[in-house]
Amino acid sequence: MKIGQRRGQFAFPARNNQPRRIDCWGQADAALAELGRLRARLERLEKRRGAAVARAEAATAAAEKPLAAQQRRLETALERFCRRHQPELARVNGHSRRSRRLLFGRVGYRRSQSVVVRSEAAALRALAQWRAGQRFLRLRTELDRDALGLFLRNGAEATGESALVARRLGRAGIRLDTRDLWFYELDPRALARWAG
Repeated sequence: MKIGQRRGQFAFPARNNQPRRIDCWGQADAALAELGRLRARLERLEKRRGAAVARAEAATAAAEKPLAAQQRRLETALERFCRRHQPELARVNGHSRRSRRLLFGRVGYRRSQSVVVRSEAAALRALAQWRAGQRFLRLRTELDRDALGLFLRNGAEATGESALVARRLGRAGIRLDTRDLWFYELDPRALARWAG
């Protein structure tokens, strides 16, 4: 029995997905140069994609304007017609109350109810003072991470009340996580000189 690929099957070389090994500062600098080239190519592709999207959006907007205008005109005419014939829709007409089924759909009126609040501030004050009205209030509580970070960064060395607050925050599972995050910056002038 033969081991290997059957006739008609193609063998594709395995792609090397392992990160490249860098052994010296010169190779690190060459990697930065390559990153600069890759970033420039990606930016050019993104610009091309953006231009193509802008052209497609402009063409679509131009094509949809007359269609949207025609749709608005038809909807307005249909609404006017239904308003003129509202008494016919108000009685039970074999279809359902306040609507009529036609061959290509249904027209009519739906009941719509919305809560109207004249002054939100006055309503909030009145409901907060009325004990039974508090069930109509919804309060959102969220952590202010900026204030926590500022306190934990600046108040860590402090004594007295700040230390007590820091201990209580620690018991609540809140702490400052300090890490060294890797980064790289490309020098655009050096890359431009190298590319040119």
